[in-house]
Amino acid sequence: MRELSLNDLPKHSPWPGRLLGGDDWDDQPGHGGVGVEAYDEVYANLLAMARENPDADFRDIQQSANHYAEESPVAVSRAEDLFLVDVDEKQELQDEATVASLAGLLDGGETVVSLGCGWGYELGVLAEAYPDCEFVGGDPAESGVALGRELFGDHDRIRVGEFDFRDDEWTLLEEALEASESDDEEGKSDDVVLFTQGSLTALPSVRDVVTETLAKYADRVKAGVHLEHVRELHPEETLLGLLRRRYTDTRNYNDDLLASLQTAAGIEIATATYDVVGGNPLHPLSEIRWEPV
Repeated sequence: MRELSLNDLPKHSPWPGRLLGGDDWDDQPGHGGVGVEAYDEVYANLLAMARENPDADFRDIQQSANHYAEESPVAVSRAEDLFLVDVDEKQELQDEATVASLAGLLDGGETVVSLGCGWGYELGVLAEAYPDCEFVGGDPAESGVALGRELFGDHDRIRVGEFDFRDDEWTLLEEALEASESDDEEGKSDDVVLFTQGSLTALPSVRDVVTETLAKYADRVKAGVHLEHVRELHPEETLLGLLRRRYTDTRNYNDDLLASLQTAAGIEIATATYDVVGGNPLHPLSEIRWEPV
């Protein structure tokens, strides 16, 4: 890792220019956010790659996708410091943050339900790090689910299915909870952990998702962990913080995750850690943990 000054960030990212009006970003595809259809197309291409290369595992597919999308060096952030790294090192930093986000919560025997997991790369990373736990992931992109099943179909601790945050009932989570409760003599569940990573971002608001749907399940899970982009944590007194706020607004991403969790019934936030890693330094992941009350 090499330190990168904020002044040099425009050399390694188009976003400062776009946000400050130097580039004609308004007419670019993807302005204002990216929908499920765009992700579905990306996942379909990766699915074709996986089928053409049956010996490739989930890390091989992710590495190919990374190198197709970016060339080294790339800019990243950690705790509001900027660095230049190569593409593979960037993935390693993101994997470390994924694994660390569940540290101390998994004693063995838990089921982690990852909502909006894409094709499930994070499930493979977590399954390697926590060999005594099971992992269930779901996503609305059909090609993502198909790719996850292609890569993890023979894995006895990973399952990928259909899921959409916009549904009134989260069947994927409900099934995991029911399985856990049926295994408990008292019919209770204390070994399901709800997890999201970068999947809530594209929703313009998460208030209803959190306060009306997620909150229904809060008292039935062991904990909730969100490795997400949290606009409310971006400082208003620094240039980097202001650029990050502007990025969220320009992309029409949500700005109410923290507030929604704070007001949701049955949820108490335990920790909120800002900028654990930023694969895009203007759109870093922060870690929020909550407990049922």
